[in-house]
Amino acid sequence: MKVHLTTLGCPKNQVDSELMLGRLAAAGHPLVERAEDAECVIVNTCAFIDRAREESVNTILELAKLKRHGRCRALIVTGCLTQRYGGEILEEMPEVDSILGTSGLERIVDLVGQAASREDWASSAPPGYLYDASAPRLLTGKVPYAYVKIAEGCDMGCTFCAIPQFRGRHRSRALRDIVAEVEGLARRGVQEAILVSQDTLAYGRDLPGNGDIGDLLLALGEDTRMPWIRPMYLHPAHVNERLLGKLARARIVPYVDMPVQHGDDGVLRAMRRAVTARRMLEIVRQFRDAIADVTLRTTVLVGFPGETPAAFENLLRFLDDARFDRLGVFTYSPEEGTPSPDFPDQIDAETAAERATIVQDAHDVVAFERNAKLVGAVVDVLVDGPSEDPAFAWEGRTAGQAPEIDGVVYLRDRAATPGRFARVRIAEVEGHEFVGERA
Repeated sequence: MKVHLTTLGCPKNQVDSELMLGRLAAAGHPLVERAEDAECVIVNTCAFIDRAREESVNTILELAKLKRHGRCRALIVTGCLTQRYGGEILEEMPEVDSILGTSGLERIVDLVGQAASREDWASSAPPGYLYDASAPRLLTGKVPYAYVKIAEGCDMGCTFCAIPQFRGRHRSRALRDIVAEVEGLARRGVQEAILVSQDTLAYGRDLPGNGDIGDLLLALGEDTRMPWIRPMYLHPAHVNERLLGKLARARIVPYVDMPVQHGDDGVLRAMRRAVTARRMLEIVRQFRDAIADVTLRTTVLVGFPGETPAAFENLLRFLDDARFDRLGVFTYSPEEGTPSPDFPDQIDAETAAERATIVQDAHDVVAFERNAKLVGAVVDVLVDGPSEDPAFAWEGRTAGQAPEIDGVVYLRDRAATPGRFARVRIAEVEGHEFVGERA
């Protein structure tokens, strides 16, 4: 049966999709790029916030039209939406033939084989599946980087986040298994391994004797040939001197992705972030002292219940003191099953949107000042592939740019080779993008 898979959501979902595609390809199912050419269409969904759920439902309904007007005989829905709302999907969306939650992705081959019958494969079961390096995986992106999930689930219990409900408690993979996967990716020509999980700095805490994230990063640097190693999602509450020492010695790109979420202590307590604004500023300084030329990225959540005008001003002062190189800002979304929708002093959507704009505008000034200092610098750029801007043949990224979120370097050098590194002089800054030429 010809199969097409559409992926929605975060890089962790992309890994899940690549694992499912790997199993389907190994089982002999032809994989097609266009949904219109498929006999079985799979949608791997996201359920993180309202907008993600809406996108997931709209995508399902759009692809369901292929059952009436195309070759499609079966529509399967997988991922976070089904893990969280599986029963409702089968009841309210007759277009869907089968569902599969995140707890059973290894069963996808069986489900496709039975796709003609309406099935619910353990969508509400406690999340338990954790892949290993031996699992077949089909890399979907025509890019020189790959995401590696080092753990699944989260124990932090932030009051605005529903992820533990459908991804479960934190579960780490074995250190040596991750090393084996990254080395295998290096042998396949991948140039950058991006380590992801819900709570990356919690890695190893649930496995006695397995080591922590610092030990993993040191092992990856010593025992693999991966040129770039980039850990993402570093919760500030877990940072300590011992970890900083290991990160300083590890062979990783000088890049730290640390989601602070806010800069007011009252809001941070209500969010249950287990860290203060003062401590986070100290951590920012420690990272800059420990890692030469480090790029610091963060995310901020505005409009959280109880975010008074004074609390918002504290956030702005915090960000002005921290001066992050990269920043993403989001507005609060009340999530079913989390404590925060019942908190007093809910913020209206218009106010939250205005505050998000203020944060982004303030950061853009800081980012442009910091980016402008790179003009004339000679840096290594990983060439990702053809440029989306027709004025340039290729585009890539510096070590300070994570894919899909941090902008790119547009390359004037038409002789650059995709999937390889190029020595580039930064010639111009255009907002969050750079223009580079051969050094």
